[in-house]
Amino acid sequence: MATQSSSNDSKRQHFQLHASAYEKSAGATSSRLAAAALARLPLSSYTSSSHILDSAAGPGIVTKLLLSPSPSGVSVPGLPISPAPRVTGIDIAPAMIDSFMANKAALGWTTADALVQDSGDLSRFRDAEFDAVVMNLGIFALPDPVSGAAEMYRVLKPGGHVVVTTWKVRRAAEVLQGAVDAIRQNSGLKPMAMPVEWTTKEKLVRVMGEGGFSIGQVEVLETSPNWECGSEEEVVRALSSPMWTARIWEGWTTEEIGRWGDEIRNQLRDQEKQTGTLEMSAWIYVARKA
Repeated sequence: MATQSSSNDSKRQHFQLHASAYEKSAGATSSRLAAAALARLPLSSYTSSSHILDSAAGPGIVTKLLLSPSPSGVSVPGLPISPAPRVTGIDIAPAMIDSFMANKAALGWTTADALVQDSGDLSRFRDAEFDAVVMNLGIFALPDPVSGAAEMYRVLKPGGHVVVTTWKVRRAAEVLQGAVDAIRQNSGLKPMAMPVEWTTKEKLVRVMGEGGFSIGQVEVLETSPNWECGSEEEVVRALSSPMWTARIWEGWTTEEIGRWGDEIRNQLRDQEKQTGTLEMSAWIYVARKA
């Protein structure tokens, strides 16, 4: 338990330090995944009196889709929702909430607010407070995901929907790992670490089920929001962002860091070099509370 707590504290500190790089580095991929997830909600049923929880909100990628015009390449009927619902974003990293609030000010989200809050602890919210709960790429980072799922169930209104996503294939993580191993064999470093069981839909369904969501009200889908960088050099640039390298390069020599770009290139397949695209696929879990 102490090891798990230490790991989560380390992740929290990392996102606090590199919040500003997150949306730039991974925002487009995360937005495509979030859009595919939000498409499973009854968007046309939401009104100005509806209340949606954006849990593990980061800089507000889900909220941006709910309340602002969609970015290029993303088109989901019903988004943005009009009239705008109330949206509450929560994230454990204060810097992420700072980024959320900056987006709120820049984009004029008059119905949104955000709070620094652990997504596994929703005790500040009432029972049956939300019409929908969305957690995009956060469930696997909770210290107690079953308890987190139970909290989502508790704060969701009867008839409300929960949408949770997790990765299935993370080619970017494979490339990072290959580069690390080429430069520092047997280092034990695990970039973008995520327990392998979380790449299975069975894990996601089991955790959410133990949290209270009935199997009869569940839908699980697969989607591919690939990481589209545009060119080989942009892939190298993206995977050299401090968002990923700050922890990897700790204690490295100048020579080792200097090898990074070439080793990233060595990990790329021919098609990846030609297209500048890395495969990323994910599971979308949707459930309706009876």
